[in-house]
Amino acid sequence: MRVPAARGTMAEGRDRDVYTEPPPRTPVADRTTAVPNPVTFFQAVFSYVVDAPVTFVREWIESRQAKNKFYYYHQKFPRVPDLSECMEGDHLCFFEAEAQWRRDRMVDQQIVEIVRERLGACKQREGPNQFQNCAKEMEQLAQVTKAYQDRYGDLGVHGNARTCLMKQKHRMIEERKAQANAS
Repeated sequence: MRVPAARGTMAEGRDRDVYTEPPPRTPVADRTTAVPNPVTFFQAVFSYVVDAPVTFVREWIESRQAKNKFYYYHQKFPRVPDLSECMEGDHLCFFEAEAQWRRDRMVDQQIVEIVRERLGACKQREGPNQFQNCAKEMEQLAQVTKAYQDRYGDLGVHGNARTCLMKQKHRMIEERKAQANAS
């Protein structure tokens, strides 16, 4: 086989035996059978039998839900009575108070974490001047941590609303005794 010599453009130096020209049109496949294609038949049946009703029902439901927007991540729980306000033997009230206490504990943990992150960002931003410029954040972290420790400090992993209430009661009794001894 002969390789064409480099002469000007490629169109001039093209060897017609090696590089044949493409056909002018792509040939269309003739249908040689009268039987319809089963794939297109099943696609059409699926579209009308399954897809169209499901789509209609979903759009109908979405149009109803669009009127009443519900943001699940902004759910607000109503405050329930504290454990000290529950009647004796009211197990539903005990359960709700326990759930409320757990939510409050999680919120308090997140508050401590946010203040700690703010202090860390301030320290990172200020560098060597962190003790002067981040004093307000340090004081705020000390206050938030002390409040969290006073409320949830010695409860342990399995702390619950009842033990927290008992801890609060004992702390109040100690404060009254200290106040009585001071006067």
